[in-house]
Amino acid sequence: MKHPRWLGTAGIATIVLIAAGCSSGGSGGSGGSGTPTAGSTAAASGTSAFGTPKKATGSPYVFGMINDETGAVTFPEARQGAIAAVDYVNNYLDGINGHPIQIDECTGDGTPATAARCANQLVADHPMAILGAADVGGPASIPIYAHANLAYLGGIPFTPVPETAPNSVQFWSVSVGDNAAAAVYAGKTLGLKSVALVYFSNAQGESILPQITPVFKAAGVTTIKDIPLSPTSPDPSPQAALIESSGAQLAYVDVPNGCGNVLKALKSVGYTGKIMGIDPCGAPPVLAAAAGGANGMYIASPFMLQSGSSTQAQLFEAAMKKWAAPGTLIDSISTAGFATVMNVQQVLSKISGTPTTQSILAAFKAGTHQNFLSHPYTCDGQALKGAAAICNDYYLMNQVENGVITQPSSTDWVTSKGYFAGING
Repeated sequence: MKHPRWLGTAGIATIVLIAAGCSSGGSGGSGGSGTPTAGSTAAASGTSAFGTPKKATGSPYVFGMINDETGAVTFPEARQGAIAAVDYVNNYLDGINGHPIQIDECTGDGTPATAARCANQLVADHPMAILGAADVGGPASIPIYAHANLAYLGGIPFTPVPETAPNSVQFWSVSVGDNAAAAVYAGKTLGLKSVALVYFSNAQGESILPQITPVFKAAGVTTIKDIPLSPTSPDPSPQAALIESSGAQLAYVDVPNGCGNVLKALKSVGYTGKIMGIDPCGAPPVLAAAAGGANGMYIASPFMLQSGSSTQAQLFEAAMKKWAAPGTLIDSISTAGFATVMNVQQVLSKISGTPTTQSILAAFKAGTHQNFLSHPYTCDGQALKGAAAICNDYYLMNQVENGVITQPSSTDWVTSKGYFAGING
């Protein structure tokens, strides 16, 4: 599983991916393409989490979706999260005013060419709107949706295009907002003054520097040492030694692959400062590979802990067990897929009559809305400077304790507002 959280617009163009055809299919209702996890269908906890069944029986409301599941970067869990939410909504929440949600899906590979083919194919099917998922080719697909007068709702906004497009509504920011919030937390909450920033020494990795460095400085960090790491390096020990010798109070590990090796190397050189990482650094295989080097690591997340005791966390876990494919990762990507559907169902259910693009966008831009497993959002264009489509810029700080992701507080939200200069700043 490779998560390109460091991708910028220029970085997208330089990725060499395996070409893939644009395959399409539909999912929705209890007959969606997610398969139940063995032994969980009749789980008492799942039944109680779902509540009283209320099955949607009207004509379906069809939503298009591109999700990258072939090529060098893949995110199958984004679609699986959406499928689980669709099955729950259609069977227990009456869909959208009695109409079941149906997903018309197309498999992307992260390239602009495939994203454009998929977008044109979806537009030809005349969906009600597009559900964002993990479409790294968004810069090519989203303008096609705009030309067809279709709203683009939620998902994982990897590039500036979904964060700024006028037809886009985004419930959180990843790859920009979470990095910025972590920088604010380091400077303002932890009171750190020196940071060593580990990043990949390529166009994609270098694209994070102008985003995160000014925020660190605005938050009071006075010394920032850039530590480039080759994406193909088998041994990050030299970089770990540089961090240790620099005396940095914080090692910020902003690499999507090989994070476990970096954390292990930091431990081996005796680094005793604080550590922050991006979301992929918290994956269970990475924590295991770190051999104890991840202990104490902070990670900014737009979501409340999925394994927590809240009603929404219990619902999410039960639905993923019942309807998502076996082995689906429970991470921020699958949570975003699930939460996107939940948020869309909630807002569109308030629209009288058949939703149109105009009424959909107007409904999201009216007032403040509850955000599934996340901070409430307001789509007034002011959440994240320079990113008018972002409706929420609040994050919780997770921390690794004894090899497990914990969330010390589910209420202490961190924002970069007032510190982040803007995507174009």
